[in-house]
Amino acid sequence: MNKYVRTLGKAGSNLLTELSRQNKKIFTYHDAVEIFGSNDRQLRELLSTLVKKGWLQRLEKGKYLILPLEAGSEGEWTEHEFVIASYLVEPYYIGFNSALNYYGYTEQISRTVYIASTRRKFKSTHKISGVTYQLVQVAEHKFFGYRSVSINGYEINISEPEKTIVDCLDRIKHCASIEELGKALWYGREEIDFEKMAEYSVRNGNQAVNQRLGFLIDSLGIESKKALQILLKNQSSRYTPLDIWRDPKGKHIKTWKIILNVPEKNLSQWREK
Repeated sequence: MNKYVRTLGKAGSNLLTELSRQNKKIFTYHDAVEIFGSNDRQLRELLSTLVKKGWLQRLEKGKYLILPLEAGSEGEWTEHEFVIASYLVEPYYIGFNSALNYYGYTEQISRTVYIASTRRKFKSTHKISGVTYQLVQVAEHKFFGYRSVSINGYEINISEPEKTIVDCLDRIKHCASIEELGKALWYGREEIDFEKMAEYSVRNGNQAVNQRLGFLIDSLGIESKKALQILLKNQSSRYTPLDIWRDPKGKHIKTWKIILNVPEKNLSQWREK
């Protein structure tokens, strides 16, 4: 029998009680300073002790998750991965394949949470409780098109459906595949604002994305004349591969200046009739 008992001294009890009163399940070192009244070695030792005794989980330097009693002696507990992600970098939004999953636009489940931010961090990948958190740095002019959603009482930033598709076509390696993006457009066709998505694509500033997006909308037979007009007016004169991670050889689609370097049947064979 495991006789380990999670003990909690007066200082630790006062700290966790006040954090609970403030409804903070995740907190920073500076939050603790405001409560404890100082930032000296004593506070650092207290936080280290609470981690060792299973009351806290250290997410990264200066950021902690409070473990409830249900976690048991082994500390087997974690907050929703999007909530944890929101504390790892600022500014941020959950995006790419993680947002596709959130909206139900892909059937592929990933244990990686993609976080878009204008900030660069020395360590872009974190692994916490079996989940990988991948920071994706984006240019300032591409940091837009996100909304706030409530998860477990926290307000979380996540890319809008339209921006999610645009981001994925811009950085395909952070999504499942070009075929999955075709599925996402099809599955979300009743709720996606295609004109808005086309405008987002133009604003994002990558003409190759305009070409890929226009081709996919067109080839899937999705009715959105205005969106197609916007994308046609903002494409490059150069041909671009539909999937930049595959051999750039294939049929040339003149209308969209696309090199169709994926099997054409893969883009629509799953489509509902």
